[in-house]
Amino acid sequence: MYDASGSAQPLLASAVLPGGTCGAGPCWKRLPGDGGYRYRNRAGAPDGVSHLKLRVSRGGDVQLVLKGRGGNLKVPSLGLVMPVRMQLVIGDTTGTTCWDSSFTSAVRNDPTAFRANGS
Repeated sequence: MYDASGSAQPLLASAVLPGGTCGAGPCWKRLPGDGGYRYRNRAGAPDGVSHLKLRVSRGGDVQLVLKGRGGNLKVPSLGLVMPVRMQLVIGDTTGTTCWDSSFTSAVRNDPTAFRANGS
């Protein structure tokens, strides 16, 4: 996560397990229908991300939802300077893929929470 402030960037960078078991089930599951993937890790290990959903519509629109919590999540000081840019980077043995979205306005942007919706 990046913003337009003069603070060191990125403001937030978290890793997500590439596979394995989270609790009693797999961390990653393929979503039904047109597909996509869901990650759930209630423990938030290693970096506080507890939920990630990646879905691509038939029209090519990408839906990314990321939620984090707990002591492992290194939350920057909130009240971010717009625009805010979010990236999801996936790297494996075949290369790197990056999804990127910029937000010029937020639903909520104060010292306790940041929430934005893209179009």
